[in-house]
Amino acid sequence: MNALLIINPASGRNLIGDYVDDILSLLRKKGFQTEVCETRRKDDAKYFAKEKGESCDLIVCCGGDGTLSEVTNGVAELHRRPAIGYIPTGTTNDFSKNMGLSTDILQSIIDLNHGSPRELDIGKFGSKYFIYVASFGLFAESSYATPQNLKKRLGHLAYVITGTKELLNLRSYHVKVTDDSGNTYEDEYIYGSVSNSTSIGGLMRFDDALVDLQDGLHEVVLIRRPKSIAEFNDAARAILSGKNDSALITVFSAREVSFESETPIDWSLDGEHEHTGQTVTVRNISRAIKLFFPKSASK
Repeated sequence: MNALLIINPASGRNLIGDYVDDILSLLRKKGFQTEVCETRRKDDAKYFAKEKGESCDLIVCCGGDGTLSEVTNGVAELHRRPAIGYIPTGTTNDFSKNMGLSTDILQSIIDLNHGSPRELDIGKFGSKYFIYVASFGLFAESSYATPQNLKKRLGHLAYVITGTKELLNLRSYHVKVTDDSGNTYEDEYIYGSVSNSTSIGGLMRFDDALVDLQDGLHEVVLIRRPKSIAEFNDAARAILSGKNDSALITVFSAREVSFESETPIDWSLDGEHEHTGQTVTVRNISRAIKLFFPKSASK
């Protein structure tokens, strides 16, 4: 059996170097012959995964959510897709927190040893793929607008601080949204997202009964622009409570959804900036990847 170990040495906490020998030892004991590749620039992880993935049974990704997203983009269109093990070394590791994966490096290695791969849906955004969430508007831009040094010093709090500043502006976008059943939603939206998770960035939360990571559906959230402080407060209450029961918030599930806007929108794909035109289509690719989960994970 062959494994590929992809390491982003510059990711977040810069700690992975202390654990490389442990990972290689584990893979050797499990019978893998392992090749190690270190990223030096953007999209290196995608290149390694795409070029070497079909000859591998397992890719172990050591980096932040962006590195994992690159690996996902690399394997998404392979005929033979290897399983993926994720050792999160990023600053906030939102994906791990929201998926029930450990954010501790040593525990992640243990989970890789004792866990098992599980099929997951991913999203196709135009020609690119995302594993977790595509979003625009309020808070969505924080992931790529927050200065890197602030991220390192404050972690997840940095995203909240930047998002709070955005509240003063409340920029909205006139968007027409159409799902695969022909339903349309058109309004001034301050936020929109397409996700496959029970939580988005620790801010948006969904009932576990709504989200199935393997059902071929994404959850879509749209938040209309509030016209008064009372409406804004009601939306904030609904979001923070996890009930999402404000009249300003629309939540539905879809296999495919298109967004048509009057102006180009900056999106965030798994925390990475993506500039688009005025129209984009997001599709669910059912059970497209296999990701290692610990035995204790409930979903």
